[in-house]
Amino acid sequence: MVRLHGNAPYKYVLVHGGPGAVGSLRGFAEELSRSSKEGVVEAIQSKYSIDGLIEELYCQIRENCTDRVFLIGHSWGAWLSVLTAERYPEVVEAMTLVGCPPLEEEDVPEIISRRLKNLQGEAREVFQRLLDNRADDEDMKRLPAVLEQADNYCIDKKNIYSMGKTDGKMYNSVWNEAEKLRADGKLPESFKKAGNAGSRICLIQGACDPHPADGVIRPLEKNHVKCEAYILDQCGHSPFMEKYAREEFYEIIRKICKKR
Repeated sequence: MVRLHGNAPYKYVLVHGGPGAVGSLRGFAEELSRSSKEGVVEAIQSKYSIDGLIEELYCQIRENCTDRVFLIGHSWGAWLSVLTAERYPEVVEAMTLVGCPPLEEEDVPEIISRRLKNLQGEAREVFQRLLDNRADDEDMKRLPAVLEQADNYCIDKKNIYSMGKTDGKMYNSVWNEAEKLRADGKLPESFKKAGNAGSRICLIQGACDPHPADGVIRPLEKNHVKCEAYILDQCGHSPFMEKYAREEFYEIIRKICKKR
């Protein structure tokens, strides 16, 4: 399933995070389509394995796009974009990774540390109980709001779009696989293969994103992978929803897309 924004030809393919955060890039897709002569494919993930999601994204590209595409992946979607470009480089011209999780296991503790620093009072206590496996049903109900606070700098509420029901089964199934890829040290090699196959790689990361930009940049440099990196001040994990960074984010996206 996809949502199409703007008119053909469809050049840009947006890949949501989660896994399972269906619909979270709707507003981003609408905004990008308004400022581009070429259309935008909002790819909707529906499979429960990484292999299934790669094949699904490839089919979504082939069925809706007539030329090599710009993949724009948010969070987990950044990894999925790279894994797809690694397997099918012939359909990918460039990748923009937004809020990309770190590629190596050693950086994972910093994500937790940064999230805790962004939380105070009861929200911090809820998150700590979750980390300690002491969260009760009430804590779990509050968790989405706690994570919104932990991951972002200053969300502009008018730019939040309904995500529908997050697919928890997809999250648990796919993320378990994804974490193993990172723990086994396989992600940097996937990025290297995708880059060597001719796909340009750009990174846009909020300076306040709990996912440290250095956790992406350092492994790429170590593996001699070229990457254009843009770090946004006063910005967290979802720049397209941030009050102070949103306009700069779209300027950077337009700049990247003009480079052919």
